[in-house]
Amino acid sequence: MNKVMGNKKSIAIFVLPALTIYAVFALFPIGYNVYMSLFDTDLMSDMKFVGLDNYISLLRDKTFLQALKNNIFMVIGSLIAHLPLAMFFANAIFKKIKGSAFFQTVFFLPCVICGVAVGLTWTFIYNGNYGLLNAFLELIGLGDLKQVWLANKELAMFCIIIVIMWQYVGYHMVIQLAAMRNIDASYYEAAEIDGATGWQQFKNITFPLIKPILKIDAVLIITGSLKYYDLVAVMTSGGPNHATEVMSTYMYYEAFNILKYGYASSIGVVLMLLCVLAVGISNIVFRTKNDD
Repeated sequence: MNKVMGNKKSIAIFVLPALTIYAVFALFPIGYNVYMSLFDTDLMSDMKFVGLDNYISLLRDKTFLQALKNNIFMVIGSLIAHLPLAMFFANAIFKKIKGSAFFQTVFFLPCVICGVAVGLTWTFIYNGNYGLLNAFLELIGLGDLKQVWLANKELAMFCIIIVIMWQYVGYHMVIQLAAMRNIDASYYEAAEIDGATGWQQFKNITFPLIKPILKIDAVLIITGSLKYYDLVAVMTSGGPNHATEVMSTYMYYEAFNILKYGYASSIGVVLMLLCVLAVGISNIVFRTKNDD
């Protein structure tokens, strides 16, 4: 085995199939998208080279800037909603509270449901006429707060973030719980002997040792928030008046509704660069001593 691993030709032969698939289905589409972003085209008439004009137009496009703002808001909201909540639930289950296996299953269940189904379900819940939320407010004597939630420009994004939190907090909880269960139990035994409280154990043992996994989890949250499409498309289609427009829904609109494929490609490139930037920032924020 060591002889094979030391042979560069053998390594190349084993890696080549996977590298070919990755190049065809990942690198080539990315490169072609960057290429397309330099043209004004609807894919039916002749392509017109415009250079960086599409990117300059993005900076003047109020709808795109609103979509970018909404994406950033979604990233911040998702990080605040997911990381602390997931960590709290994961730590509670890790401490083996009564019924922990049941709660683990219940929290994880929403993330396996199709995003379109989740969006439709919550659209009915938020419905202003027969929605469950308004009915509940009426039941507890807060009928004055009833409204058409997804038609309110000030509240629509908050409503969507709540749905995202409901769907994915269990997913991130499982990731962090797996990291906690990988910690050597002897650390906690020694801490208990020294009289450390539960909070001290979490602060000095659990959190530092799951920090590398938190970095990965943060990257998943940020990139997922930047690329989110199905839930927004089903619940609001970017409305009202672009109040919930995100880059992915705007890119779809530009490409398939008005056939500006070059302009849509430039949005895709910006989205990709933001994802790369997010990964870099996460690596800095969650850097550990072992990374140096």
